[in-house]
Amino acid sequence: MELHILGPLRASAGGRPVRLGGRRARLLLALLAVEKGRVVPVARLIDELWSDHPPASARTQVAIVVSGVRRAFRDAGGGPVIDTAGAGYRLRAEEVRLDAEEAAREVAAARAAARAGRHAAAEEGLRRALALWRGPALCGLEGAAVEAAAHRWEELRATAAEELAEAGFAQGRHREQIGDLGALVARDPLRERPRELLMAALAGAGRRAEALEVYAEGRRLLAERLGVDPGRRLRELHGAILREARGEEDRGGPRPGELPAAVSSFTGRTAELAALDGLTASTARHLRLAVVTGPEGAGKTGLVLHWAQQAARAFPDGQLFADLHGAEHGGTRAPVDPGRLLGRFLRALGTAADRVPDAPEERAGLYRTLLRGRRVLVVLDDAASAEQVRPLLPGAPSCCVLVTSRAPLRDLVARYGARRLELGPLPPQDAVDLVCRLSGGGLGADALRLTEACGRMPLGIRMAVARHAGPR
Repeated sequence: MELHILGPLRASAGGRPVRLGGRRARLLLALLAVEKGRVVPVARLIDELWSDHPPASARTQVAIVVSGVRRAFRDAGGGPVIDTAGAGYRLRAEEVRLDAEEAAREVAAARAAARAGRHAAAEEGLRRALALWRGPALCGLEGAAVEAAAHRWEELRATAAEELAEAGFAQGRHREQIGDLGALVARDPLRERPRELLMAALAGAGRRAEALEVYAEGRRLLAERLGVDPGRRLRELHGAILREARGEEDRGGPRPGELPAAVSSFTGRTAELAALDGLTASTARHLRLAVVTGPEGAGKTGLVLHWAQQAARAFPDGQLFADLHGAEHGGTRAPVDPGRLLGRFLRALGTAADRVPDAPEERAGLYRTLLRGRRVLVVLDDAASAEQVRPLLPGAPSCCVLVTSRAPLRDLVARYGARRLELGPLPPQDAVDLVCRLSGGGLGADALRLTEACGRMPLGIRMAVARHAGPR
């Protein structure tokens, strides 16, 4: 049997609707539902059903209402739903599925996923939870107990909607959240968290003027209706958006876009992508740095470029890219000198060639100065060592650096707190999915055999599929 309280009260048994009857039957069932599994004393039921003036026959009438609810479930094909327990009644917890409990479980699981950095899973769980609401909880029913319970469930709904937006932000999606957040603000204009998130979404989508208008509207409403100023977090976000807008006007320099094209048909690496999403999930106090390591062919560059292209909007001041030539290739190329590379980066950031310092230390200092307060993504591919990477690290926490290497680069982890991701073979299903995407499904049953022959390594799979598709 099912009981739905996230909206108008509704019950069903075996898929058939239960006809609950009048107001008192619905209110009594709602009272038992919000206390599911616990005994509700008759005296409390009387207080809720009749408020200040219960009739002398109130106890008898409660028993009649309970009998009617039991009969309604039986008529719909259901079993016993209400137990008599001492001087009260109890809804059978083991017999009734309650939509509110399902929503609470989904939200709890989504929060656990978000804490673990699995933001896509968190988003899916929150969407499932929010889909259970058909309107305001227990709408149409009055009384202190049901109204208090309805308020609790509506608060869960509001916070779940806010956390859904945060999960989208963590995946670099700001523009997509604007519509839903606008609806949340319209529904509860004095609630500050949705307004804060709407401002962040608009600013993240490059619509700073609109974000500032949202703040001004909130400040006016709070002053007119409550006589208070916006809270600290809302004020701080407003100030940050103002500073960013003014700083952008002041800088006005080039915004390099050096990222190479991402690989086609990227497949799998869900956990690794979620870990990289964590780099943009919150305001950092230190440089955001990730090191992706693994053997040749594991898809390190493919992973980084796939994520970087998706996250590029989070770094509106530009993206820098360099192949550091760290891996040995039979002596045909030497690792790139970081001082020389700094010269190129400085020119890309707007420094005239005749103003680029000669000394590597001075180049590194100017590079850090230019990036201070700017949101720039730096991708350093195929690093030979931590020593090669270190001069290329910005000092600004607003920047983000991704490094790929066959070496573990433990010094970057120890000294700078880099997030290290080690790639190996793809899981079997992801490897087969990659073959199917690359070949258009043309390999059929041979897909699994091909992936195993390539050790389930992405580069080997791509080359094998390309050979298979070439001239016979």
